[in-house]
Amino acid sequence: MLSIFPLLNQSLGGYLREAMAAYRAKAYPHTKHAERFVLFGRGRTGSTLLSDLLNQSTDIDCDKEIYNRKVLFPKLFLKHRNRVFRSKVYGFKLLSYQLREKLGQEDGRDFLKYLVEKQGYKLIYLTRDNLVRQTLSKHYARFRKSWHETQSLKRRPKMRVDIPAFMVELRAGKELELYEQKCLEGINYFKISYEKDLMHARDRFKLMDRLFHYLGVQLFKPESSLKRISADYIGDYVENWEALKQCLAYTEFAEDLKNC
Repeated sequence: MLSIFPLLNQSLGGYLREAMAAYRAKAYPHTKHAERFVLFGRGRTGSTLLSDLLNQSTDIDCDKEIYNRKVLFPKLFLKHRNRVFRSKVYGFKLLSYQLREKLGQEDGRDFLKYLVEKQGYKLIYLTRDNLVRQTLSKHYARFRKSWHETQSLKRRPKMRVDIPAFMVELRAGKELELYEQKCLEGINYFKISYEKDLMHARDRFKLMDRLFHYLGVQLFKPESSLKRISADYIGDYVENWEALKQCLAYTEFAEDLKNC
């Protein structure tokens, strides 16, 4: 019986949220935003951290992953959804797997073009330079049953990686990256690298300076309470890192080992 609830949540839950958005939008028929944006990318690229930073501005409302469940009318749902947010700038998170699986693979690029060219959304593309670290981050979050932390970890329990399963997920991540690149062809976007722009606190203010100018809001210095759950040295949280590293050395992902 319990196994039914996730299925209902992914289907009926999305349709219910869609209906509620339409109902609530009736109270805000004339909402206009000076700018609108979408945070687009894969999981574990820093979208939660970035939305936390953006939401500290009184001029910005950054919504959650509104397409993490299926909806019947994606475009109409978005119009209803953004009406209830009253700040100068409205944005939302859209992970690439949601674009591919919830909205349809063939329509993904068309939907992004619709947002940018028809609706005036500014596209902010988040990516990571190291797919091995990104995939390990997902594995470790699932292992710990926690995707985000607000306190620095005193100790990190080590996980043992299922290497064949990890390789499958790593290659699936590469396919998703190629899908993103296909979707982004011919579309203007603001690119953010997790490693260069978000991972270290010292780089975030430089990013926010550029990003706030891009969105047309007043600059300030936000502070995030979110902490990394992984470590710089992978062996500190992966029990069989040496074995995994030896396997990766003979694959197309060997280049990523230079930064591991």
